[in-house]
Amino acid sequence: MPLQPEQKLTIKNRVKDIFKLEERIREKRVDMLSGDTSPFLLVLLGEKLTLQTKVVQSIQTTMGMSFYEQTCKFIGEANGYKVETQKKVTGHMLPDVQQFIENLNNNLGTNFNRAREMEHIRSLCKQNIKRNPNINGTIGKEFPDSTVDVYVTTPDGEEILIDITTVKPNKKEFRVMKEKLLRWACYRMSEYPDIKVEPYIAIPYNPEGNSIQDVNYDRHSAYYDRADILVGDELWQKVSGGNCSINDIMGVFTEISMELGGIIKHSLDEI
Repeated sequence: MPLQPEQKLTIKNRVKDIFKLEERIREKRVDMLSGDTSPFLLVLLGEKLTLQTKVVQSIQTTMGMSFYEQTCKFIGEANGYKVETQKKVTGHMLPDVQQFIENLNNNLGTNFNRAREMEHIRSLCKQNIKRNPNINGTIGKEFPDSTVDVYVTTPDGEEILIDITTVKPNKKEFRVMKEKLLRWACYRMSEYPDIKVEPYIAIPYNPEGNSIQDVNYDRHSAYYDRADILVGDELWQKVSGGNCSINDIMGVFTEISMELGGIIKHSLDEI
């Protein structure tokens, strides 16, 4: 079902809390009055546009990966999911799985198939547990790539592990992220081979789309299976169980933008 009005209000308030608009505007107004802005720029642009520009620059600095992680968290929690950010995924890296991943990712002619790869890793983990039954259910260790940006656990125990990245990764970054997804799958399955785990790369919006809802994306597509990536609306639908679209989020920002003008006007009136 779609987001309820109270859920949208919660998201709106959380976004405003992240940006701290009133506090940020006051700070930038004080900076402007304290002489950190050229008087020539003030004459050229006027006080309102100058203050808006300073606030926008400050918000843009805040709006990094951590912002998207926090947004995923409170959207997921609003829809009944357990969501943790920057959580470590532990487990075991099995030698035969390691070899499989290296062979797969080092072959430039690979036709990646996410479903087949995940099931092969699961099969190798089960075989390893048969050979080493004492490993079943044991707590593994952390690895250098163990940090998951957004770790979602659904009420039925499914785990969704998301690595949020920039909207235009290069080839090397895609190769590293693809390997990370496979390793995350091994970590979880090495402990619990029947667990339902879905590791993903995610980009918060689609820079190649014709519209905000467009999810067509094929940047460096030879380096991953398209099913490995959550693009724009796919990310927000995934973390909300299909209850929150990218349009919902855009709507929240539209409402905040309307308030922003009033807050800036009020701040200028106090000068």
